[in-house]
Amino acid sequence: PREVVIEDVNVEASDIKKPKADTSNPTHIGATMPGTVLQVTTSEGATVKRGEHLLITEAMKMETTIQAPYDGMVKAIHVQTGDSIATGDLLIEMVEQ
Repeated sequence: PREVVIEDVNVEASDIKKPKADTSNPTHIGATMPGTVLQVTTSEGATVKRGEHLLITEAMKMETTIQAPYDGMVKAIHVQTGDSIATGDLLIEMVEQ
């Protein structure tokens, strides 16, 4: 038996690289484990209080709620409902108020 590898140059990859959270930046909220985003419960520009729910993620049939670590404003949301996430992916950027 022989193995023949043929590269199809007509196929384009649709692999999208997600930004990673900077652990030294307190405005970055990153994924703690790989999984799926079940629901985004906030929006960009929203003012949130400490402990308010921002996202709900699911990993191995276990749901985790991502909460605001401090009072602030949601600057950017980098995921949508149904997105697959890996450990360390940047989910939300906040601005402290």
